[in-house]
This record gives sequence, structure tokens and C-alpha cells, in this order.
Amino acid sequence: MKTYFSLSIIAILAMSTPNVTNAQLYVTATVGGVPGVSGATLENFDEPNPSILTLSGSAFVTTGNSPLTYYPPTFSGSTAAYFGESPASGFDNSQYVVVEPGGSATLHFSIPQHYLGLEWGSVDAGNTLTFFDAANNVLGTVVGTQIPGDPIGLAGDFSAASSPYVEITSETAFAKVVATTALPSFEIDDVAFSPVPEPTSIVLVGAGLCMTGITLRKKLS
Repeated sequence: MKTYFSLSIIAILAMSTPNVTNAQLYVTATVGGVPGVSGATLENFDEPNPSILTLSGSAFVTTGNSPLTYYPPTFSGSTAAYFGESPASGFDNSQYVVVEPGGSATLHFSIPQHYLGLEWGSVDAGNTLTFFDAANNVLGTVVGTQIPGDPIGLAGDFSAASSPYVEITSETAFAKVVATTALPSFEIDDVAFSPVPEPTSIVLVGAGLCMTGITLRKKLS
């Protein structure tokens, strides 16, 4: 299952409209998926001090679960094998990142990136990723309710048994991404990042530009 959010034509038109968020971000989600960009840098948070990660407040790296508070992401498909994790199917038994209300987890990139992939635990409506450029300007946000797909029929909420691999492409390069949440928690593992966008997003941008061009030509004729 692979679905898409934020069609490029909508994003391009939104650029001329003040206060429209997510105008530059394109999102896909695949249960059991892997990064769609060849040669992406991988981070599975299994080492003691992950170099790209800074934690603040109620955020931490852990294993296992805390009932009614947080659960590890659930592996299926090809995700675990791609990142060297185990088991191949079921709850992640390695280290992963948990963000609770009042906390934040920041991913820092010394070289600005255009692509981010991550295993997103149980998708909750309050989970938020905020993208910043190198000058610390906010590029946009992605929240749980915007993640494509809803296999258990709850708007914006995957079940703990079907963690999606979420891929996000930004038209403008980002230098950091900050994860925060409202209740209950935000679980993250198996991050991939690349200065090269996901190929599908390039196609969407191209299609949007073509549609915009057609519209302009019609207005001029």
C-alpha cells in the first residue's frame, strides 16, 4: 500500500497564498516499506549516542514499552531487514526514539537534505515533524493526520500493529527536523536521509509544473 499526500499542483498554487503550511512537503507512507532513495544515509539509533540526534525534555531513546504510554514501532515487510533490525515481523526490540508531551527530538544534518524517511510507530494525530532550513526558518510541518492511509478506520491513526514507513521530500533543503507531540507519544526509528529527493516526488513536481503551465496558457489565450 502506497498512497500520496500533497499533490504538487496544490503545493505550487499554495506558494502564492500567505500562511499556507506544507506547501513544499510531499509525503508517502508504506506499511513495511523501505527508503525510496538509493544511497540514503541510514540511522537506526542502536549506538549509544546517535550523532544526528538531540533530545530535550520528555524525549529519550529506549527499548521495550510502557503500557498505555508508548510502544515500539512494529516491523513488517522489508523494513527490519533493510536497516539490520530484528525481528523481521513484530515489535521492534532494538533502541528507538520516544517523544512525549513537553519533549522534543531534533535531527540535525550538517549537509542540508531534501529527503527524510522514518519508521513512524503508531501514528497519532498530535505527532508533529517541523522542518527548518539552515537559517532556522520553518519550511513546513507534517502531522499524524496527514499521513496517508488508515488501515483500521481511525482518522489519522494507524494501529500499533502496522507501523508505516513514511517518506517526506522537501522542495527546499532542510537542515533539521524537530519531532514533538501532543498526547500520547511519538515513536521513531530507522531514519534515512538524502540530499536527493524521492523519485516519485520529482515526478509529482514535474506534473504540477506542467498543469500550472497549461492553466497559464489558457488564461493568456
